[in-house]
Amino acid sequence: MAIDPIAGSEKIMAVPDAAGKIYQQAGREQEAKKGTDPARDSDVISFQMANSTMGRLGSVNEELNLVAKGIRETDGALREASGIMDRMKDRLDVIIKNNPPFPSESAERKEILMSYTSLRKEILKLTFPPPPPPVYEKNTALWEKLGFADKEKMTGSVPDLSEAATDTQVRSAARGIEELHAAVMQGRNELAMTVKG
Repeated sequence: MAIDPIAGSEKIMAVPDAAGKIYQQAGREQEAKKGTDPARDSDVISFQMANSTMGRLGSVNEELNLVAKGIRETDGALREASGIMDRMKDRLDVIIKNNPPFPSESAERKEILMSYTSLRKEILKLTFPPPPPPVYEKNTALWEKLGFADKEKMTGSVPDLSEAATDTQVRSAARGIEELHAAVMQGRNELAMTVKG
């Protein structure tokens, strides 16, 4: 079965080509008339100035698009890390809030700690694209704490627990996750404030 092209699509494709040709032709005509009539020379100069201004505006627009793209990428990575941290904290809360407490050799407790460890590995696998320079420079301490300057800082910031972790170690890890989560949320808020301007 053959698919029929949309009727009239060949006309749609011709419009941009025609507009480009008209634009180029107008530029050539103005260039050819340059120097023959002093009154027309000012038109050519203003056309060239407008063209130069459009180039600068295009450059600014491109730069803003790159900043926006960088903000989206950084925020996406932080959002993903935040979701994983929430799940990590939930796993630790099961151990902390269990009443009566799990015995240290409990299979359920070990399973929860193993799931925490696998979530930690997920965070460490994430790549965090650095925020755009204007955002990074506003609060370098925050971005460095989150590991944007040094991947090892992020690794050290995410508490590691073994299957034999004590209740004290679990509570300490939960506090560490809360602090790191707060820093991630602060980073996302700074990105949002940059967008709002």
